Amino acid sequence: MMEAYGFDPDPSFTARHNAMIQLGNLPLWSYRSKATNLAFHDLTKDRSLPPTTSCLLGLGSKFIPTPLKTTSKKDMEQNISRFYRDICLAAHFAHSWSDEDKPQKLPSKLRVASNWQPPAPNQELYSRTMSFMRAVENALRGRTAMPNLLPQQQALLSSFQTSTEYVFPHADKGLGLCGILYESYCQDALRNHLLVEKDYRRLSKEEAWSLANAAHKSIMDWLHSYRRLLSDDAYSYIYKKTNDNLESPFGFFYTMYKLHKQKDKDGNYPTRPVCSDCASITHALGKWVDEQLQPIFRSQRTYFKNSYELKLLLSKMRLTGRRYSFFKYDAVAMYVNINTDACLDELSKYLRDANTRAKFPHYDPDMLLEAIELVMRNNIMTFGDLFFLQLSGVAMGISPAPPIASIFYAIFENIMLPNWTHCILFVRRFIDDGFAIWIHDPDPTVDDENWKLFQKEVNSFHGLSWDFDPRTQSMDYMDMTVTIEEDGRITTSLYEKEMNLYQYLPPNSCHPPGVLTGLIMGGVLRILQLCSDRNDADGHIFNFYHRLISFELDRNDADGHIFNFYHRLISRGHQPTNLLPIFDKAITNAEAYIANYSTSTKSSKSVARKKRDSIYFHIPYHPEDPRAKHWQELWQKHMVQPMGKSPLTSIDCGTATFPTDKLTVCYSRHLNLGNFLSYRKLDKFKGRAVSTFLPSKA
Repeated sequence: MMEAYGFDPDPSFTARHNAMIQLGNLPLWSYRSKATNLAFHDLTKDRSLPPTTSCLLGLGSKFIPTPLKTTSKKDMEQNISRFYRDICLAAHFAHSWSDEDKPQKLPSKLRVASNWQPPAPNQELYSRTMSFMRAVENALRGRTAMPNLLPQQQALLSSFQTSTEYVFPHADKGLGLCGILYESYCQDALRNHLLVEKDYRRLSKEEAWSLANAAHKSIMDWLHSYRRLLSDDAYSYIYKKTNDNLESPFGFFYTMYKLHKQKDKDGNYPTRPVCSDCASITHALGKWVDEQLQPIFRSQRTYFKNSYELKLLLSKMRLTGRRYSFFKYDAVAMYVNINTDACLDELSKYLRDANTRAKFPHYDPDMLLEAIELVMRNNIMTFGDLFFLQLSGVAMGISPAPPIASIFYAIFENIMLPNWTHCILFVRRFIDDGFAIWIHDPDPTVDDENWKLFQKEVNSFHGLSWDFDPRTQSMDYMDMTVTIEEDGRITTSLYEKEMNLYQYLPPNSCHPPGVLTGLIMGGVLRILQLCSDRNDADGHIFNFYHRLISFELDRNDADGHIFNFYHRLISRGHQPTNLLPIFDKAITNAEAYIANYSTSTKSSKSVARKKRDSIYFHIPYHPEDPRAKHWQELWQKHMVQPMGKSPLTSIDCGTATFPTDKLTVCYSRHLNLGNFLSYRKLDKFKGRAVSTFLPSKA
């Protein structure tokens, strides 16, 4: 009973008496934020997970258990040092902070953080800084805190962390957490992906290390050959990260379950292969390749940024005078089915083409193509105690995978699509998901023949295969339902997958209060952006709002969508009195944003430099620590205007006065359930070695 339900009843008491005892033992927060939607996906074939699993996994992978201790002085040592350095930097470069905004090139993210320590500030500023830092340390006691998990939830989490029987992967498309037997998970990954000989080659440990060392040498040679073409920041970043990653140079292979797809004949869901490459030998070079390809990727004729921009394009169209239909097409395992040799050959011709070079002068073809080949041919990964080399395509999860795959097929589209203007009015593609408007021929026989020929040509490019949905007047694409109305207008509405668990953060998760505000603001904006009919949008907003609270209604009408949003929030334990003011503000802000939104292309060559106007104070969030308001009060008291002293911005720093009197409190988070139950590094799993699940012939 304890293992199954979290308590042992006293058999000498009645059921009612036992229930009253258990209710009396519950903490107050569990009454005030009781979530009724605690769903998760149980993929064990015999439903062998404990009955109470939903009370833990139903909280969602983003739920953060409250640490047992509040933040202490020791916990803040690094952040205090960081704050002091920030003050010193602001004083040392005080003259730069007052510069007017100037156009400049988009900054590269490829840089190594500087360890340079600026000179200490003058005595007055130093004294104020020390006073503020002492006040912060005095406010942090490191006391025992109230947990936000019940005892049975804590016991279950501890049990799952040490379990050798279960793993808890994520579902694809953000559909929530799954629970599955470790044996089934390993067998699915091996059968569906890693033992497919045309896609992956199994390596011995010695072979894997030999290939990793060879890849390291090739990257170092590449850096040496093209040093003059690399910025100092990019060179330092690639050099340092590549050498750092040599200690453990492999990506980590894992899978996500495609619950939105049909099961196979054996009753198993298909899986999506992913490689987490943050520690791999090619990670840094891959980041550089991605940065080089992004401008080219975004310029392709079928590219669109997000659903909202697609909706804006469609809303300008009127489909009159002919018969039109929508259709969508989806690439079958696009990343892994890309022919590596063909891809490199097509990219070579395209990137060396004079027209491409004239349009994008920022790259050197030889340099970029060599880097792409290094990344594509050296995807070495581990799965538990096994090692594999990907033989074809690019791995989902590495930085340059989307632009490489998309540009590769866009090269073919640029040749093929102009030949189909009599049948294709409009086409856009989000990497491996295409959307188009078909122009029907008046003759049904000719129309059907054109449709078959078009599908055949789309599927004729280097072995990539595409699945086509039937042509229709209304269909679901990404997160929209798109419809052709009788008057020729194209309208859109929010589309939500049936398997979505709507695992919004419960109110007792150890997140700063601003996270809920951001969730509602973003959700309301998305609904208003994607719904052509404001009444329909209102329905979706109310849905999202109620998702945080109740999860009970599932209406398809416009009002029902808004009600569902609201009700789903309630079902996660949120209170209406807290949600309504945020929703009011969210709707106002969303309407203002949409009214001012422009789809005009922004120049990638120059942007306005955002002037920094505050000092950052970093601290891990704990609900029992002093609030952000307290840190602001200490800032005002000790830094901005100490009693009897001049304002902070009047302190002379040599080249200028101190540039700001503002403080921004920056919260960091603790580990969430997804971190505690991470399944990516199976080499650390205490159960059977993955190699024991290999078929005898492998």
